[in-house]
Amino acid sequence: MMFASRRAVICRAILLAVVGLFGSASVVCAQDADFFDNHVLHRIDLTLNSRDWAALKVNFRENEYYPSDMRWQGQVVRNLGIRSRGGGSRSDRKPGLRVDIDRYATDQTFLGMKSFILDNMTQDPSGMHERIAMQLFAMMGLPAPREAHAQLFVNGTYEGLYAIVESIDKNFLRRVFGGNSVGVENDGFLFQYRWVRPWYFEHLGSNLDQYAALLDPVTHENASTVALYDPFEQMIRAINSGADDQLASTAAPYLDLPLFMRFLAVQSFIAEWDGVLGYAGMNNFYLYRFERSTRSQFIPWDDDNAFRALDYPILPDWQLNVLVRRALNVPELRASFVDSLLTAAALATTPALPGAPGWLEQEVQFEHALISAAMYADTAKPFTNEDFEAGTDAMVAFARRRSAFVRCEAGKLTGTVPAAAVCAASE
Repeated sequence: MMFASRRAVICRAILLAVVGLFGSASVVCAQDADFFDNHVLHRIDLTLNSRDWAALKVNFRENEYYPSDMRWQGQVVRNLGIRSRGGGSRSDRKPGLRVDIDRYATDQTFLGMKSFILDNMTQDPSGMHERIAMQLFAMMGLPAPREAHAQLFVNGTYEGLYAIVESIDKNFLRRVFGGNSVGVENDGFLFQYRWVRPWYFEHLGSNLDQYAALLDPVTHENASTVALYDPFEQMIRAINSGADDQLASTAAPYLDLPLFMRFLAVQSFIAEWDGVLGYAGMNNFYLYRFERSTRSQFIPWDDDNAFRALDYPILPDWQLNVLVRRALNVPELRASFVDSLLTAAALATTPALPGAPGWLEQEVQFEHALISAAMYADTAKPFTNEDFEAGTDAMVAFARRRSAFVRCEAGKLTGTVPAAAVCAASE
């Protein structure tokens, strides 16, 4: 079943009234916020040549685009482009999709957007890791893509449950950073990190090609290599140089370190297995360098592998990462990390109403109720319905017990809990 938001119901009522009075209507009701309304199970319909859909599945490892039309809440967008996407999540049975609104029609937009992602969630049996993780980032005051769930139909056939994910692009930057004294902040240098080998923020020398291999430009793609990557090389060199007690001043022109520690704390709380402290080095983030500045900021991406385990270490192999190791050696930055970690733990366990579950458990229960029928009907998913229920149970256990474990581990960092103490993952 697809549920409609109260705003959408009112809007449709107005639209029908206008049609009844005048025989036609040009009322535009939906906004991009409605498209990412995570209290709604959306329905998205794609219509394309059946041979193209079959070819996309056969060639799912390629990035070839295919023309398609899309319908959402009665709105139709024609002649957009879709292609297979993802890394380890690529699938021939349930392909993840990038939807480019203006691929074939120049300057075409949908609710002001040029693109969005349909995440197939093949690496997450619970179907809720991404959406809940990104909401926690936003609650912690960090820029993060908006997400919601949708049933995807292609040529009238149900293809499964997907997550709608906001693209990290200039529209996103405008939304999260807004205006400043000279205009809108969205024309800086945006990069997506590309995993090519384990990398731990070590300096790779002065050859800028080394850094170009790690960071794909999303904006200013045609800028020179020097314009794109020289400030990045300078940042890495500064963070790898000097004494720890000088780190705050040497890094300040390039990175807001307390803000980075908050980003790290959220990933630590949600037990992100494939992030900044990933199992194979850094992964899954965007880096935005602000306009007329050398300062950059991390933006989270692709949290399917969050919520790894309720007793997952808060700082796995942290000594390997130069940035994290040096920052944690600075007392003020370590305190900033701990404060943010405890804030995330408090947010997760704070109930909206007396006697209600904490926020995180409430979100898990709501999400399960919202998506379970669509997930059960999804025959393309690479796991069973029993796996889905087990994934949900694991999320409930995480919601109930992670905060206590995190508080104990944070106590070890601050010396308020003996280092030898066993942090039982229970409330």
